[in-house]
Amino acid sequence: MAAGAATTPVRIVALGGLGEIGLNLMVVECGGRAIVIDCGMMFSDQPALGIGAYVPELAWLERSHLTIEAVVLTHAHEDHIGALAHLLRRFNVPVYGTDVTLAFTRRRLTEAELDEPADLRTIVPRGVFEAGPFTVEPIRVTHSTPNSIALAIRTPAGIIIHSGDFKIDDAPVDGEMFDRERFAQLAEEGVALLLSDSTNVERPGRSGSESSLKPILRELTSRARGRFFLSAFSSHLHRIRQVVEVSREFGRRVVPLGRRIAESVRLGIETGQLNFPPGMFVTPGEAEFLASDHLSYLTSGSQGEPMSALAKLGADTHPRVRIEHGDVVVLSSRYIPGNERTINTLVNRLYRQGAEVVYDAVAPVHVSGHASQDELAELISLTRPRYFIPIHGEYRHLSRHVSLAIAAGIPEHNCFLLEDGDSLVLNGIGAHRGMAVEAGRVIAEGVDQGDPAVLGERQILARDGTVFAILVIAAQSGRIVSGPDLVSRGLVSGDGTSEHMRRAKDEVSRRLGALAGPLRANEPRVKEEIVRAIRNYFSDELGKRPLIIPYVTEV
Repeated sequence: MAAGAATTPVRIVALGGLGEIGLNLMVVECGGRAIVIDCGMMFSDQPALGIGAYVPELAWLERSHLTIEAVVLTHAHEDHIGALAHLLRRFNVPVYGTDVTLAFTRRRLTEAELDEPADLRTIVPRGVFEAGPFTVEPIRVTHSTPNSIALAIRTPAGIIIHSGDFKIDDAPVDGEMFDRERFAQLAEEGVALLLSDSTNVERPGRSGSESSLKPILRELTSRARGRFFLSAFSSHLHRIRQVVEVSREFGRRVVPLGRRIAESVRLGIETGQLNFPPGMFVTPGEAEFLASDHLSYLTSGSQGEPMSALAKLGADTHPRVRIEHGDVVVLSSRYIPGNERTINTLVNRLYRQGAEVVYDAVAPVHVSGHASQDELAELISLTRPRYFIPIHGEYRHLSRHVSLAIAAGIPEHNCFLLEDGDSLVLNGIGAHRGMAVEAGRVIAEGVDQGDPAVLGERQILARDGTVFAILVIAAQSGRIVSGPDLVSRGLVSGDGTSEHMRRAKDEVSRRLGALAGPLRANEPRVKEEIVRAIRNYFSDELGKRPLIIPYVTEV
């Protein structure tokens, strides 16, 4: 496509999702006005420190003084909608998404208890809407959630296509096809830039169709002498739909087990994605009156989440349901990296309870919702973009996707590998890298959200433990009347009788004795000397730097 005349520059700014899996957030800006595409969270790689999830750092967006015209959501997964409340607390802007996406978003925002109700606006594929200087057109793609979309954004610098998460499924469960025709039509107009999902770029060929799972689910259900359990992500309505269809064939009622999965079933019914006769779904209480071989259960916890229904079943602590011999349990999801040990522990526990456990390593009970190499190349061929940016992936994914794009015919100098904080400027004549901006992640956990000191203290506690030092000083004389007494946790024996604790106490006493003049509890030098003495001792003797908490009082 030939270059045109110079126009008002359009800048693409990546604030999340480029260099990691999750945390997706992209800003498209022109003349001080912008739209945000997706606002997702990322599960923590440090759950042992009590960190459940991260959300994108928004400091640059707050300081930029951009007028944000809209947030546009591509689909209902947590890594694309999970941080929306974090953004809406700072920017009260309209949010656009399809009906299914907004149903899950509404649930997320209700849990977040925003001060003001969100302005949620429903969009449909090929239904064009305006947002500041941009004209946005949703385009239907196939993915593991219904009504997922890509975006064609008309800007002064040309058409930008953002793929969202996608694969090209030629036999989707709901019959809603990937819109090849519309992508090809946009190519005829001329696509300036394609931003494309990189998650499965390492996989050759094409990703399997979601509907290919139905015969496998049918076979597994047929051999269950007792109950059939399936655990998948709660937003995976296509998979839930297939479980219900197979269960109906075998005369089984379906029991949503767990608050999150029950709410997803309710949302599926409301949006028409789970259109089944009344009585097909029953509550756990109603299930107690039905025979085991007439029941299928949908559960949360396929990643081994400790408080999930499936984890409670494995530990035999669920208040209403127990695993029995003859039950079949299917973990219908991929292992998220870092969860392998937890999931393997869960599988072992389920086996001990007497279940037959089926998971991706032993049977094809999961298909990916992301495009593999041939589908990625097909999207490039359909859209014929002038410029290309890989999105949604770790660095190795982005790098391999650039190589794939070059092999598909995009000149190497027109491919840009961006990471979080990087930007690209389009001006109608060409494209070049813009100035980098501040980007990163913060902890998603209430009032301490984003405080690096909290995380640092937790890391110290996990690695080196803590020491409490207690000292009592006479108010009149300024002399020590009690202590120093040392108590440790996670370092050495904490009752003060260990050799190290005795010697550390002697060192503190020696250092305090060397201080001139009467001591006072409110003097910084007293606490500083206590901390310095304990830290130096354990660093020299054990190579540890525990968190030290001095407590000094007067009587």
